[in-house]
Amino acid sequence: MFNKNNKEAPEQPDKAAELLAKKEENTKLYEQLTNKNREYMVKLNRSLDDHGVPEERKTIIYNDMLKNIIKQQSQHLTARRIYGTVTDQANYLTENQTAGEQGETVRSETWKIYLDGALTAGGAYTGITGLISLFTDQAATMRLFMAFLAFAIGGLALMVIAKYAPVPGQKGGFLKYILATSGVMIGFVLLMTLGAFPSSINPMLSPTISVIIGVVAIGAKIYLKRRLNIQGTLF
Repeated sequence: MFNKNNKEAPEQPDKAAELLAKKEENTKLYEQLTNKNREYMVKLNRSLDDHGVPEERKTIIYNDMLKNIIKQQSQHLTARRIYGTVTDQANYLTENQTAGEQGETVRSETWKIYLDGALTAGGAYTGITGLISLFTDQAATMRLFMAFLAFAIGGLALMVIAKYAPVPGQKGGFLKYILATSGVMIGFVLLMTLGAFPSSINPMLSPTISVIIGVVAIGAKIYLKRRLNIQGTLF
């Protein structure tokens, strides 16, 4: 399973070299596993063999899994806790690709992801609020500081949600995603109430102005996402 001498010769030289490197890395990673995690991987290997999963694909799968297991076993998490039972994981891997097979998404710098999130959340919030006001014949429903918070806090919220988005084939991340999402949304709602506080320096925005701000923000988001090649965002 993790014997680096057990090599196959794929047709493409580059692919062969990459798989060989992963196979050798897997051998070293396997030696770092606890006995319980080694037993899990041995059983998983047998199960994947029963499912007819090719050696090339298993090499890529194990490279993803071994790195993640070693990272989390220091926190006393077993492979079973991370991925579920051997049967469940084998069935999942048979029907789905891992992050390594899909090609992991390259995340842009934090400030770029924040900028994209701010324009997305702020633009959507102000634009939709303005449209609702127009269709309900309300003079104004948003104050200037509320619009500012929609951009500032919205960007932070989407940045956090993107960071904790679940990884395909990896269990245990969904709970963190739910907690992170719930936390930022509750925080967003609570902090947005500050923007409604009346003030002489916090004027009301007309529905038309709100819509214009929203359209400009979404347009800037689309342009900058392409211009700056922002990756790893939710939208």
